[in-house]
Amino acid sequence: MAKTYIRNAWVRINSVDLSDHVRLVTVNQTADELEVTAMGAYGRERLGGLRDDSFSIEFYQDWASSSVDQTLAPLMGGGSLFLVEVATNGTAISATAPKWSGTALLLSYTPIGDAVGEVAMATVDFPVNGTINRATA
Repeated sequence: MAKTYIRNAWVRINSVDLSDHVRLVTVNQTADELEVTAMGAYGRERLGGLRDDSFSIEFYQDWASSSVDQTLAPLMGGGSLFLVEVATNGTAISATAPKWSGTALLLSYTPIGDAVGEVAMATVDFPVNGTINRATA
């Protein structure tokens, strides 16, 4: 079994490549659990329900032009959908280096919240409208 590690993840938010500011990226794919157990059953029965996918990204904050804050601030709470793309190994998408993408909203953004002497960070959750798509080409 091949083992790997993340060293060169690629993250693009609304067509802006912010990869060089990403400390941590998580692709969350979840579905509701619906119980459908009926009388006479000897165990619980379940169905998968609606998906609730999202991206969670921890950025090293930067207020410079075309960087983290100037990309995220205009997206906050505007109700407009934008594309989030994440890949495991740069922009070379393949069966062994997939890309996940989805249209998302930005409903919560804390541009600053660090103590004296700490690195300025921005942790952001992007709830997806619909589902996250996985591509290998």
